Amino acid sequence: MYWISAFMIVALFIPIIIALISIPFLSRETVSFGVSVSEEMYHSPQLRRMRQQFAWISGTLYALLLLGCLYSLMNAGEEGQATVISIFITAVIICSAAMNFAFYLRMKKTKASLPTAAQQSGKIAIDTRFRSKKITVSNRWFILHIAVMLISAILAIAYYDQFPETIAMKYDWHGEVTRSVDKSLQAVLGPNLMQLVMIFLFMFMNWMILKSKQQIHPDHPELSAQRNALFRLRWSMFNVVSGMLITLLLSFIQLNMRYNLPGNVVFPITMMMPAIIIVMALILSFTTGQGGRRIGRPSGAASATAVNDDRFWKLGFIYYNPNDPAMFVEKRMGIGWTINFARPAAWMIFAGILLLIFAAGYFAG
Repeated sequence: MYWISAFMIVALFIPIIIALISIPFLSRETVSFGVSVSEEMYHSPQLRRMRQQFAWISGTLYALLLLGCLYSLMNAGEEGQATVISIFITAVIICSAAMNFAFYLRMKKTKASLPTAAQQSGKIAIDTRFRSKKITVSNRWFILHIAVMLISAILAIAYYDQFPETIAMKYDWHGEVTRSVDKSLQAVLGPNLMQLVMIFLFMFMNWMILKSKQQIHPDHPELSAQRNALFRLRWSMFNVVSGMLITLLLSFIQLNMRYNLPGNVVFPITMMMPAIIIVMALILSFTTGQGGRRIGRPSGAASATAVNDDRFWKLGFIYYNPNDPAMFVEKRMGIGWTINFARPAAWMIFAGILLLIFAAGYFAG
């Protein structure tokens, strides 16, 4: 059973590690390790070496952590495997944060050493027709997700008597049940509640993609707008597909409650679904890049200086700009979007989502 666990862990975490290593290669060409730079500087030999060093150092660290995790799993008992996985995940998070912070500070020093003229603010372009483009799929697609959730809930209520008196809720890495609860309507319908919450979150993310602040290249405004629109559309489609996979996974978990399937069947399936989503996200990241920078190439060289708004980006990834009415902006590190922490509404949305997730987890058992 160890080899099944090891294979699933490798399948799940290898794509995550690749994504973490690739962060500086996927950002916009006007950002380097969370610091604004010109495109000329981004492609300079000095910053190329920095990105290569980041990849080699972080790749080595993550590989050592993964090997250590697999070795520890092989020697850990059934009760200790969950602890090993938790330590590995924590170590990867700490390692990623430390690497990004170290290279962010190094990048700030590198930029400060440049002539003052190279640090001046550049032009900003706005496409007034951008919102008229098809930049996301409709939230009506989530009607399919809701239908799956309702069918699962109706079947669970209709066949409630066929659920066992004791329902398995948690499994270890060997597929053995580690926690179970007495049958109740709350326990049986718990996956449906989680489905409802997840559907809402995916719909919210789709709306955030639609409403996020546009970022257009001033030298190639038309091409830049097209790339950014396609970037948003692809991630919106990914959002819908991922939402369906999560919804189906929760329906499968509810089905397992009724039929009590073997652990060696349940465990691979529950691990495979997240792995598929992660691989899809990795492929999409490499084919689009942040803001669509990998979709097509400009026909001419760029001449605009990068917009120097570093003062609004704390540590390179926290956006705090009281003068910006936008609530959602593109990340500087990684792929996707973040919130403007200077907007009270953004804080309220963020806190509300966390509260909703914790409440759903509590009531779902």
